[in-house]
This record gives sequence, C-alpha cells and structure tokens, in this order.
Amino acid sequence: MAIRAMIFIDGCWLYKGRQALFDKLGEKGFEIDYKRIPDIIAQALAEISGQEVDIVRTCYYGTIPVNKVGYNPAKQKIFYDFLGDQCGYEMDITEIDFRKEPNAMPDAKWVNANLASEMTYFATVPGAYDVAVLVGGDADYVPVLRRVRQLGKRIQLVAMNAVRGHAISHKTLLTAKGCFDFPHMFMDEHAAEFRLRREAQRRVCMSCGKEEETTWGGEEFYCADCRAKRARRVRVCDNCGKEEETTWDKDFFYCSECRAKYRAAEAAKRGNPAPAVSVAGETATMRVSLTPTARTE
Repeated sequence: MAIRAMIFIDGCWLYKGRQALFDKLGEKGFEIDYKRIPDIIAQALAEISGQEVDIVRTCYYGTIPVNKVGYNPAKQKIFYDFLGDQCGYEMDITEIDFRKEPNAMPDAKWVNANLASEMTYFATVPGAYDVAVLVGGDADYVPVLRRVRQLGKRIQLVAMNAVRGHAISHKTLLTAKGCFDFPHMFMDEHAAEFRLRREAQRRVCMSCGKEEETTWGGEEFYCADCRAKRARRVRVCDNCGKEEETTWDKDFFYCSECRAKYRAAEAAKRGNPAPAVSVAGETATMRVSLTPTARTE
C-alpha cells in the first residue's frame, strides 16, 4: 500500500536558499524546475522507506507586498500563478498591505505560522496524509514537527547544506530529537535533478504574430518587442497630474517625483529630516501628502 505524503514548502526559505543549488553546479542562469519537485521528493522518499509514495498535495507558502510605494508585484504574482496553475501547487500567499501596515517588515515568520497551522490541521484530518514532508530550514518548525508526530504522523525533512560557511538550514532543526522518521534529504545533493532544462524552440507571438526562438514554455508567448511594450505604459500621477512611463499595474499611481517627496516627508516625521532642497531661492524641507488632487479631463 502506498504512503500518502503531503509536501509543505516554505517559499521564503526556498527562494533564499537557491544559491546553494547555483553553487553546487557552478552554473549561471540556473533555474529550479518547480514541476519536478514533488516527483523528486516522492522518488527519494520511496527509496528511503522501501514503499511506493503517493503525493496527495503540494502546499506552497509565501508572502507578497501590496500597495507598497515603488514596488510592482506583477512578476511575483505571475510566478505564484505559475506554481498554482501549471505546477498544481496549493498556494497559500499572505498579502502584506502597506497601506494598513506601512512599517511592515515581511519575513519568514508570516510563512512559518501559516505552514505550521496547516500541517497540524491536516494531521488531524483522517486519511489526509501519512507523511508530512517539510521543505524548509528554520528552527521554528521544531515544535510543530514534534506535535505532528504525536498525532501519529511521520516526518521527512528536505533541507540544504551550508554554502560558503553560511547555514541555510538551521542546525537546531537538523539535529532536533523526536522530529524525524527518515534521513534528511538535501536539495543541493540533487541539484542536477532540480535544474530546469529548457530547450530552444520557435514560437509565434500572440500579439503581433512574429516568430521568435525562445526557451519559454508557458502557455502564453510574446516576442521581445511586445513584452517591452506591454511592460511599460504612460500613466498620470494621481497627486500632481504629471504623465510618466511606468510598469506599475495598480489602480492608483504616483510619479517618481511625488514618491520621492512622500518618502522625504515620512522620513522627517520619523525624526530623520530629509535633505534640504532649494525652493524659489530659499532652503526648505520637502513635505507632501500623497492625496489625489482634482484633475480636469
């Protein structure tokens, strides 16, 4: 009878730890083949356990900033959509709204809490999984791993070895007692398997019909010229009415000058006065509120 395994991926940790895979192969332009991660883990677990493995679900946890001045989350959203739509991952992405939390400091803690709660929840669901596979390296997971084992589940850890003396996986986690049922799997030792191999092919642009050689394997394809045109467009600043070319895709938009003035004003409020600027021959500190002004069409 096959082992039912559920994979829990700490997306923040995996992103930060990619350098271990790059260094292992010594290659530039290395990309992870996210579609193959579940299969590679299943094969390794089958070899370790001596049983067939059925991956019932692969869960991915991450964060994304929204309404953050100067940051365009479009690429990050595309990546998350790719994982969900084309890789079949169950996505749990926490949106960090900088309008509500202007001083937020996104870090792994947001992800750790979500991953730990879901791993525990599914451990209580009859038949959900036999083995929980943690793809992560933070010591914060030790308590939840022990609790999940107390609920009768087995644990497999997928981690990474240190790179140039920098510990990617915490020693406290790697050496924790009462947390694991199988030897650890280290992704960097399987770097060649995790490497995405792209083959060049001729494809037709969905916008202009131009044919171009590419290694892009996604369903939609646009040539280099059309991608550049789609990425940038002229928008009108909601604060001063100035037009500016941008890749920002939110409903609201502020030009670079207004954003700079806003940041300077915020710095002054926090007790870090902004650099003085010359205004009509006098010296003054920039102060501005990014409140949309009325514009005549």
